[in-house]
Amino acid sequence: MPETSSSAFYEEYPCDSLNALIQHAQELTHQGKPSEARALFFSSDFQGPHWQRHLGLGEYLLANGQTSEAIEPFSQVLDHAHQTDTAPLRSIACHNLAVAYRELGYFQLAAQFQQYSIAWGDLRSANHQTLENEVHQLSDHAACDLTGRANDAILQQDYPLAEQLLNISLAREILHGDADAQAADWGNLGILQGLQGNHCRAITYLRKAYVLHRQMDNRPAMGQDLLHLAEVFQLTGRLKCAIRCLQRAIHCYTQNGQTHAEQKACARLAELQRLLRVQQHDPLLN
Repeated sequence: MPETSSSAFYEEYPCDSLNALIQHAQELTHQGKPSEARALFFSSDFQGPHWQRHLGLGEYLLANGQTSEAIEPFSQVLDHAHQTDTAPLRSIACHNLAVAYRELGYFQLAAQFQQYSIAWGDLRSANHQTLENEVHQLSDHAACDLTGRANDAILQQDYPLAEQLLNISLAREILHGDADAQAADWGNLGILQGLQGNHCRAITYLRKAYVLHRQMDNRPAMGQDLLHLAEVFQLTGRLKCAIRCLQRAIHCYTQNGQTHAEQKACARLAELQRLLRVQQHDPLLN
């Protein structure tokens, strides 16, 4: 389920050099130079503090599918935030750790870090009564936490609450003009509709996510959107559409050097191509 990091911390503590570093690393990755991209975060040319290096490296690794490796730099950021008693930095570190643990399948741990993120991002919500009550106490910059809590609700199969949270998050992201976060919310809404059997609506939402990610040239996210579209098309019996989506997803992953994601997509493509051959087989020709 797509997620993004919070913009709130960057608005309070501008990190232009860090953003430029992450962008440069992504450009090198797109050129097939992941080792050089990683080396940027250890370069003496970067003048920021160590926690910024760790935060940038973690976000880079997370964006490129190296989720388990991202936990260590995010944990170092959290340690620094504890030592300096910096609540906004604690919030963003906990949110990113929640994203990483959720992607790795540690859902209870992810939910715990998401609660910590909300608490330190907006101390009024630290009592954590219920998800519904937390929504009304979140700050205007807390849409990333809404998305995270929505993903937890999806995993708990509380689909009405998840949809409520995602719609609130999407409205806030549209207000703040954050296209990447909007795309993540559209993608999650599409997944949610697919889980509920609303396939036409799921396809519409996932296409919205894909278009936004394509406008930003976010190849990993484009691949993820295409994978989700492929699954919905397969469920509706449109195998040829599903296969085309998988082929495009593989192309996105290949261009971005995401070997593991590419391999999984290739395996899924082989499965659907086999299903299509069976579907097209005419027993009368034997």
